[in-house]
Amino acid sequence: MQREHLVLNLSTCEPLGLYQLIGNPYPLHDGELVKVELPDPITHPAVAEGLRDHWFPENQPWIKQVGALPGQTVTLSRQGVWVDGRYLPNSHVDRRTPGGRDAILHYPFGTYHLKNGQVWLYAPGNYAFDSSYYGPVSQGHILQAAHPYWTIPGSQYWLRKGD
Repeated sequence: MQREHLVLNLSTCEPLGLYQLIGNPYPLHDGELVKVELPDPITHPAVAEGLRDHWFPENQPWIKQVGALPGQTVTLSRQGVWVDGRYLPNSHVDRRTPGGRDAILHYPFGTYHLKNGQVWLYAPGNYAFDSSYYGPVSQGHILQAAHPYWTIPGSQYWLRKGD
């Protein structure tokens, strides 16, 4: 039996605070919070760029929501992400860093049908780094289910353009 433990999220992907990791997340469900393994920077150029430019700490836990599961259709555009025709709130694709200083790599705009073993990760926070930038990931990247333990509601929206 795996012991439950807490991790600190300091990213703008989900609210700041402590999340309880509770082990096996399967079967997965849309909207479920999960701790995920960082996608491979060799095969995901946006992850390599994020690590190189220190947009996120390498040792920080990655807490994301399951946005789409195998068999679902994801449409990615500049305005955001749609899953089976349903818009994911605050999922617009930022193409420049805060203040507009640098361009940001993102996954190619288009429509994708998720295959067996693939998931689309979603994070509604401002400047959140999710599958909109690195694409679908293998279900093997999902490590544990996560639940908010003590968080600051709305803090994922504090960072604004120009900050």
